[in-house]
Amino acid sequence: MRGGLVGLLGGSNISAIKNSFSTGSVDTLPATSSDSTVVGGLVGQNNKGLIADSFAVGKTIGGGGDSVVGGLVGDNNEASISNSYAKGSVSSNVCDECGGIVGTNSGSISSSYSTALLNVSRGQVGGLIGDDEPDDPTNDYWDLETSGITDPSQGAGNVSNDPGITGLTDAQLKSGLPAGFDLTIWAQSPDINNGYPYLLANPPPK
Repeated sequence: MRGGLVGLLGGSNISAIKNSFSTGSVDTLPATSSDSTVVGGLVGQNNKGLIADSFAVGKTIGGGGDSVVGGLVGDNNEASISNSYAKGSVSSNVCDECGGIVGTNSGSISSSYSTALLNVSRGQVGGLIGDDEPDDPTNDYWDLETSGITDPSQGAGNVSNDPGITGLTDAQLKSGLPAGFDLTIWAQSPDINNGYPYLLANPPPK
């Protein structure tokens, strides 16, 4: 498990990450490798932990068979993600589960978004989540244009029209805060974060 900030969150390790970010690439194996990987732009596996008010903007690259790759978190295992986002790209030659925010999810994801490019040849691929089991996301979004996932039903790779996930055009995502985004947490300006929503307490580096 590899992450831009932490490999494993939860369990006997630190259980919460807040107001944090990663800008570097996470590249554990060549994209052509047949080895399995769990990779996230911020956290590899979130195991019953909490991620809030955080983001990742670098490249996230997995290997081949059975790889789980997410722009923010690889595996969100009975864990919580809120008010967070992912930009950059998600790549893997063959991906078991790949998503703009999370590769595989069995926890909660709320008020978050992804503009990450999904560069995956085959596997379960979603604009936001690769595999969503069983909890429903809430007020989550992905960019239909920057992601390359233009099908509005493909917010999750395994569930068509997964409730709580909405695809927006690039212009829509930049035109105002999406529904459900708290004005005390989020803000938007054409001069900050390339016009995308940003976190007031954790703005992007200049």
